[in-house]
Amino acid sequence: MELRDYISTDHISVKPNNTVLQIIHLFNEINYTHLPVVKNKKLMGNVAKEDVLCIDDHTKILDELPYLQSVFFAKEDDTLLELFSNFAIHNTNILPVVNQQQQYMGYLDVNDLLDCFADTPFLNSEGNSILLEKKTTEYAMSEICQIVEANNNAVLGCFVFHQTEEKTQIMLKVKSVNINELVQSFRRYDYTILNQLTEDSYLEDLKKRSEYFIKYLNI
Repeated sequence: MELRDYISTDHISVKPNNTVLQIIHLFNEINYTHLPVVKNKKLMGNVAKEDVLCIDDHTKILDELPYLQSVFFAKEDDTLLELFSNFAIHNTNILPVVNQQQQYMGYLDVNDLLDCFADTPFLNSEGNSILLEKKTTEYAMSEICQIVEANNNAVLGCFVFHQTEEKTQIMLKVKSVNINELVQSFRRYDYTILNQLTEDSYLEDLKKRSEYFIKYLNI
């Protein structure tokens, strides 16, 4: 991924000497939660729309309200996961980008990043998604990949979906030759399959046995 390809360079920003009223007017023209504060091409921080709307005196300038500014930004070499983490932590849909000199280069829109993520093999390649669960002290990513590859499949993506002290859930996407054999291999290694797979013969067999048992009880 080339971050530069997704940076918007229309330089939406405010200055420290802008009044609250001017900032509100700009917020009314755009659909962003924050605005970068820039002085002499350098990023000073970010101001949130909901904070600005709480100011009663619209004649005050931003410099008189330093507590409104929060500092967050993206760097040119940030990875896609670092960017999404930044968006989530700061509850924002706009992320200013700075260079090594802390100069404001432009901003990233969360929707553009979602488009970028959609273009990754993890999402746009055909494959099977498997939600695994195992004891937190027992699972290993290396083991998961080894199981996949030992069954002549390819890993398209893998990440920890949810974790507690007892259990860990792992979302796995694979390009599978035989998903049923792969699923059975995971079960042999004490992984629980949390999502339904159409080719899972084990579940189909359990379903048939259950239906037979119910039919027997009704005789």
